[in-house]
Amino acid sequence: MPLASKDYKAILEIINIIYSVHDKGAMFAAVSQKLQQFIGIYSSVFAPTDYKTGEYHFEDGVVFNNSEKELDNYLAHYVKLDPFITSGWYKKGGKNKVERNTAFMPKRKLLESEFGCDFLLRNCGILYCLATTLVAQGDMVGTCGFHRQLGDGDFSNRDKEIVNIILPHIANSIRNFDLMMGMELHNEPGGIIAIDEDGKPFYMNAEARRILKGKPLKIIPDPGLDSSPIFFKSGACSYRTRTVPLGMGKNGKVILLESHPPEYRLHSKFAGYNLSKREEEIAVLVIQGFSNKEIAGRLFICEQTVKDHLHDIFEKTEVHSRGELTAKIFGLRTGIS
Repeated sequence: MPLASKDYKAILEIINIIYSVHDKGAMFAAVSQKLQQFIGIYSSVFAPTDYKTGEYHFEDGVVFNNSEKELDNYLAHYVKLDPFITSGWYKKGGKNKVERNTAFMPKRKLLESEFGCDFLLRNCGILYCLATTLVAQGDMVGTCGFHRQLGDGDFSNRDKEIVNIILPHIANSIRNFDLMMGMELHNEPGGIIAIDEDGKPFYMNAEARRILKGKPLKIIPDPGLDSSPIFFKSGACSYRTRTVPLGMGKNGKVILLESHPPEYRLHSKFAGYNLSKREEEIAVLVIQGFSNKEIAGRLFICEQTVKDHLHDIFEKTEVHSRGELTAKIFGLRTGIS
């Protein structure tokens, strides 16, 4: 059944809160309070993740209208009994789309289970749950759940639709916060382009200029609210693009460009090959698609030095070409017997 106009009005109010509160914990709590009034949730929980490692940071989580002690109990014992976990929901689905726990374990069985009876009802005072993973521009930013008590009844399809509309905005807001913090701490390397409200660039760092090579900005795709990563090619190299708003109440944006595969995911793949720090730096750039000349320019060394290091890298990894190196590092077949 379609949502009513009053539903969309309430949804717009919640989305406004999402982008107005510049603290992800306070934002999630404020949204939860609105959902409590709007669709009748009893409590909620949010656990952020490190987008580079995918690891949860439960110590930075937000528990709304329930006890933080129960989050510790959940992690210590009950997590392995959670229907969302045992069903594999978080891995095979659930990106910015909620599902009911009763979709994986019917109410009768849930009431008879240790998870439902001992943890949800006895410890938390709830039974019904909507849960999902939050993903923005290809980065997992956390997981969240919304709850109701036994006497409140299960969540309806209308409830699910309302929550699903706001989830990409929650995920995007959290990711924006993390990206801006990363830039302030200089943890977001790569190309940076700042666009004003008229769509014209007013700042572009050297890496962004090198990536664009004089080409127009329109070659860079805008990921928007998409939950999947967005890529584009420039020469032989692939880049991932992310965007964040320029500031509160402004229509401009900052574009972040990152070489793909990202450097932080490649270094660990060279463990065991006994490469020197310089050889590893060069090997990473090779896999990212940079030419010997480009690598020399980035590392401030001559091109012959790059070639000499590349010869040693090939010997240590037992390959004969750049393509074979990439295939070996990623465990791909090369067609060579």
